Amino acid sequence: MPLIVYLDTQDYINLFNEPDDGTNHQVLSELLEYRDNGAIVIGFSIATIVEFITKPDITNRSERVRRGQLIKNICGANAFPNFSDLAKGASFPNDGKWILKKDQKIISAKQFRRQMHEILIEELAKTEGLNRAQRRQLGRKSSMHELVRKKGSTWGRKRSDYGELPVSDEIVESRILERFMKGLCSDSEFEKRMNAWLSDPAEYSRIVYDYADHPNVIDKYFGKSIDDIENAVQSMQNLVSATQKLNAEMLSTRSVLIDAGIDKSKARKLTKQRSLPEFDPDKVDAKLEELLGKGRSRHFQHYLARVMKPGYTFKRSDMMDLMQMCYAYDCDLFRCDKSMANTFSNFEPFKGKLVGRFTELPKRIDALISS
Repeated sequence: MPLIVYLDTQDYINLFNEPDDGTNHQVLSELLEYRDNGAIVIGFSIATIVEFITKPDITNRSERVRRGQLIKNICGANAFPNFSDLAKGASFPNDGKWILKKDQKIISAKQFRRQMHEILIEELAKTEGLNRAQRRQLGRKSSMHELVRKKGSTWGRKRSDYGELPVSDEIVESRILERFMKGLCSDSEFEKRMNAWLSDPAEYSRIVYDYADHPNVIDKYFGKSIDDIENAVQSMQNLVSATQKLNAEMLSTRSVLIDAGIDKSKARKLTKQRSLPEFDPDKVDAKLEELLGKGRSRHFQHYLARVMKPGYTFKRSDMMDLMQMCYAYDCDLFRCDKSMANTFSNFEPFKGKLVGRFTELPKRIDALISS
């Protein structure tokens, strides 16, 4: 079985911004050689997509739209499931689906055809000059393609024709919807083209840039959760700091009391130290396991315990890193920044898996292959 390797989003950013003869590209060449020889498989996730393929600067659209293609070139159709699908049994490589479960589709030809037929019936009911027999004949599903062809419909040539469906310029220009309505393309071709962005980072990259006026994906889907967690962590840290300050003042007061002749035992009782606040790991674990699946939340407990200690600075980016670490349980090697690697250096489930530097990957792969 090939080793499963997960790259950090920063690795893709560095590769994208670096010249082809740069150090990171030299490392990538080694990784792709391992991949092509069947020694490793490299996977991406929804976090990779939304962090790397960000809301565009329109002046750089033509260049940055290639970001999805870079992920595709490195990973192919090897995706870790969306976080919410982990508890439902979805697993790597998930047929390349980074949003939905393996067999799910946003659009099915059968469902779409049924919806179009319902619209046709409604329109025929409004059409004057047709008798009941004509309406019945034209309202048959078998007549829909012929009717659309005769009317010379151009539906699907404008993005507005697709309603809320995310489509790229390429989909609109291909006239796939128009051809499907006229019966000129198969169900499989229609479904493959319309659902391509679910498993094709390059297609998603084109779509997200075509919808440049939409909110940042991270802010839209993860922003509130990150805000809530940041506020909760900040509150915990403030409480810990306040308790530590109070304890220090109590110790100072104790010394004053003893110097004033108060019995040491009585002075200790009057200035008893407060225990530092702790979170309930079982409560945290139960909620996260319900969302992420059994056994995938222990690293959150480890992190929260670390955050409660003095001197640890919470970073918003930590939350996306923690979410991605849900996949580390399934990986042989997992890339993360050095700070996170240090935070989890004594976390048993990740022992031997975390790689703090991109350049260390070839050596770590060699070590696992030869072990």
